[in-house]
Amino acid sequence: MWQKSLGKLSFIGKKEIAAKELILNEVKAASETVRSLEGVVAALSTGDLTLLKAESEKVSCKEESVDEIHRKGMMIISEGAFFAGIREDLLNLMEGIDDIADYSKDASRVISQYLINPVEYKVTFSAEEPIALVKKGEEAMSVLEQCVSQLFSNPKESVRLAVDVERKEHEGDEIKERLLEEIFERKDSLDVLALLELKDFILWLDNVIDAIEHASDVAIVIAAKSGVRIDAFDLIWL
Repeated sequence: MWQKSLGKLSFIGKKEIAAKELILNEVKAASETVRSLEGVVAALSTGDLTLLKAESEKVSCKEESVDEIHRKGMMIISEGAFFAGIREDLLNLMEGIDDIADYSKDASRVISQYLINPVEYKVTFSAEEPIALVKKGEEAMSVLEQCVSQLFSNPKESVRLAVDVERKEHEGDEIKERLLEEIFERKDSLDVLALLELKDFILWLDNVIDAIEHASDVAIVIAAKSGVRIDAFDLIWL
């Protein structure tokens, strides 16, 4: 059973403690998966298909590690760790974290299928490079990792961090829009297929950040159920 005590989530059984560790390990492994996307994007700009596929394979390997942790955690929680009122939320959190790794893998696979001329790539993204979107995702993921860690000891701080994740997701949206503008500004000179590939490339990277933000929303729900008071002011980020 999950006790509520002064806004702190307490664990009283071996299953709960084991599940907590698996959740923390899952978010850490997912964070490593997101960071590995940077190598894929950097390789894309070189036009080296061999390097691109090698970097993509690294993302796939890290995603497999997340899957393994995910299966163990889902099994422990489903077998009765935590009381019913919070069990589904924790399953949703683990599912949300797993989605982050899945989207990272999907993005890397889509990107590795493209062999874009490096000159064309650099001309298209002359004002701002896609790596900026990847780094924003890394920032958001780093904050989510802290958010999940604090969830079990300081839910109120976890909420503050979750709101910061949403802020970074909004900043990522702004980067995405600028990158898409750069692509469509060259619609008359770009091959139609190249234009669509570049657009998909940016949208897949954006999917990763959206998944990170979704997981932070679940963390807020869990924090609220811990008994900690969450004021409207806590959720203001603009």
